[in-house]
Amino acid sequence: MIADLHLHTNCSDGKHSVVDTVKIAKEKGLSVLSITDHDSLEGVKDAIEISHSLGMNCISGLEMSCRNENKDVDFRQDTSIHILAYNIDYENTALKSYIKHYHLERKKILLSLIDELAESGLEEKYDDIFVIAGTQMRIQDIINHLNSSFLRKEKKEKLINIAEGYYNKLFALDAPLSEATKLIKDAGGFSVLAHAFFSYRDYDIITKTHHNVSDLLDYLCELGLDGLEVFYSRFSQKKTEWLLTEAKKRDLLVTAGSDFHGTPQRKDIINSEIAEIRETIHTLLNTNRYV
Repeated sequence: MIADLHLHTNCSDGKHSVVDTVKIAKEKGLSVLSITDHDSLEGVKDAIEISHSLGMNCISGLEMSCRNENKDVDFRQDTSIHILAYNIDYENTALKSYIKHYHLERKKILLSLIDELAESGLEEKYDDIFVIAGTQMRIQDIINHLNSSFLRKEKKEKLINIAEGYYNKLFALDAPLSEATKLIKDAGGFSVLAHAFFSYRDYDIITKTHHNVSDLLDYLCELGLDGLEVFYSRFSQKKTEWLLTEAKKRDLLVTAGSDFHGTPQRKDIINSEIAEIRETIHTLLNTNRYV
């Protein structure tokens, strides 16, 4: 049974629609999948229905942007940590309310940034900014727009500096890990740490050490973490083996994900069975609320 539990669509920052993403997964031979868009439940219902029509099992999913609020954990507090949620009730009131508020506040901040840039000489409006992929604008999209403009070098550098200053305002909206794990649990889901060696500043990847990851896992397990993404498309065999040992030591579910976005850098989907995740797949399918 081939499974990929980490796929993105244009409901967040993927290139393809939900329909096309599921069809690609079918063509690649998947029998189990999960659409885990960033801070979005928009495509979950369609993903489940389309998957079922194609004879595949679909696990409801979500990838939440989170922050480490615990200063005793040796893991940077200014980078985004991603927590995957599986088998969630996508109609859960608290979860839907959190996500709606998150995106409303993000847009307010980005509109404020565009207004400040306009005061300093940028003529474009919010809708003029090209988003790299999907529908969720980030600081880097605005910086890319500025870099491609015909402004003088000095003015361009000034505007980019203003844009970069808004990162922390957006990052502050990320859910504290304790809140995220509770939201997932209350929505009936399983919480899983995604790509444990990577945290993010907007589009920039911040690579973490084994010690950082171990310390973070200790804290997350105290919060009730259910699983760890052990098999991840961009990790070496050595890192994968270390993560597998950590998962077994902590009695965590073992998951696998390609982090497919449909972009040139993230175009591959898992195409072979991974024996180590069979038990997890069995657990997810047995508890799947959307059969």
